[in-house]
Amino acid sequence: MTTNELTVTTKELSEEEYADFFRCLNNLREICNDVDIRDGIVRQRSNDLTAIFELDMTSLLGNLNLPISNLNKKMDLLKTFFGQAVTIEVTEGANETESSFIVSDSQSSVKFLFPSLDFLDNKYLTEEELNSIFNLEEDDMFLHCNMTSLMTERIKLVTTNFNTQALKIELENDIATITASTQSKDQVAKFQTEIPLNINFNGKYFSNVSTIPFSIEHENNQLDFNMYKDPQQNISLNRIKTQLGPVDINIYSRSSIMSDEDN
Repeated sequence: MTTNELTVTTKELSEEEYADFFRCLNNLREICNDVDIRDGIVRQRSNDLTAIFELDMTSLLGNLNLPISNLNKKMDLLKTFFGQAVTIEVTEGANETESSFIVSDSQSSVKFLFPSLDFLDNKYLTEEELNSIFNLEEDDMFLHCNMTSLMTERIKLVTTNFNTQALKIELENDIATITASTQSKDQVAKFQTEIPLNINFNGKYFSNVSTIPFSIEHENNQLDFNMYKDPQQNISLNRIKTQLGPVDINIYSRSSIMSDEDN
């Protein structure tokens, strides 16, 4: 609906659909200061710039635009509607000061003004921008493994306890092992071993991968971790693919591949 140059779009979400929407945003609240949903898609860098998150929420939101600043604080407001069917009404004007969205149920509503997109910390990336950074070819994939929710919860617990932000992917000839250790290396955890590689590294190498992509909530048995070798340099392009409800999630990161002698 369009009135006086204002476009109003309404989306009804069932209790289950709103729970999935909330869970998706909850995955980002400690990782991103802001979230910029464009046409139902999130595609942005984490605060520490180590990962790019891509969430396709079109199955829930259609083509809604929902920029949210100060996400962690706004999540407390959005949580008040958890367990309810809600209506999201988005009003968009010619400029940001006229734009807002309202979340409401049968009893209450909360209005959120659109922030200035220029001042968001976590800016939206186009698909073309993402592809220019991560050009993934299946022939370059050297590692693939599937992780359950049990495993990713274990990774999150152990790496938090170890106070480390990296998983060490040990690459020995054609076998990989996923580990983590404390800085002093007096404690070491092995999460998955004997992972077959698609190429033979002819020696011992390793790659330190950010733990952030492994910290998200996801459906059980649906987290695929893939590593791709950059053909031009000793760099791994990493992708985690999973789902949360009907939402497809891809998380991208980069890591160096180093000789074990550098460890």
